[in-house]
Amino acid sequence: MKSAPARNAVEATLESIEKRVPAYGDLARRFGPLFLLRASLRDGLDDARLAKPEVDGAKLSAGIPILAGCDLSMWKAEFAKTAMALLPMLAESLGLDDAQRSALDDFLRDPEHVLGLVQARIDGNWKHFENTSKQWGAIPDTVLLYVSENVCSPVLSAVARSLGESLSDNSWDQGNCPVCGSTPSISQLSPREVTDLDHLVGGGGKKYLHCSLCGHDWRFKRNACAACGNDENESREVFFKDDVKHERIEACHKCGTYCLNIDLRECDAFPDLDTAQLGLIHLDIHARSKDLSPMTPTLWNTVEP
Repeated sequence: MKSAPARNAVEATLESIEKRVPAYGDLARRFGPLFLLRASLRDGLDDARLAKPEVDGAKLSAGIPILAGCDLSMWKAEFAKTAMALLPMLAESLGLDDAQRSALDDFLRDPEHVLGLVQARIDGNWKHFENTSKQWGAIPDTVLLYVSENVCSPVLSAVARSLGESLSDNSWDQGNCPVCGSTPSISQLSPREVTDLDHLVGGGGKKYLHCSLCGHDWRFKRNACAACGNDENESREVFFKDDVKHERIEACHKCGTYCLNIDLRECDAFPDLDTAQLGLIHLDIHARSKDLSPMTPTLWNTVEP
């Protein structure tokens, strides 16, 4: 049987969350099946030979993401199939009532509607979600936004991975994703590296931002805020629980934002970074108690304490 690396990582991360923080068990069981299905779809799309967007080095050098201005209709079929596959699980996880489920089902059966949501999310056209919600009545705009992000994730993640060296060969020092332009929901410090010299282990600790939409990871300055670029030590701060120092809040008091961070040098296994955020809600609550706002609002960091 073909291995499913994304699904395996999600499965292990969910198990770790339930073991380490039992209080999140109900949440992990409620949303876990959605994360697992999304990962399975992502794994399947890796072999689908998706159409690749052009990687324009000049655009990237100018700070313009690859998908900015891109015709997303080349993946319309994949977005539509992903939407229909995720719909039952999304409705269950979000606790939608019968009227909302029916309206959402009718809406997502039109591939053009799905493509419109995806395009609006990529463009940051939040008005589209408000207008669509008013037109369809039973579907809140917040639900449409969350649906669009879940539909985008497996497809755009596969697209990002398919770019491979053509993407890594170009420099990018922005705080938003070079693929889709979205902001990071979490960052990581790279794991220790095993060298060929007597199998020595060392290094690591390079900072990578993790895209909240397509899941791409890109290198960023370790001592700077991804939201505003601030690199002054006096106005930046790191918070963590004394017994779990590898899970941290990186705060910037200059712009008032924060981003979660995981130091992978202290982790036995590489977690799925999207799923891991489900087990870090206590850090989000602590950050908000310090009058900080998340760099990227998500379903998890907007939970009321």
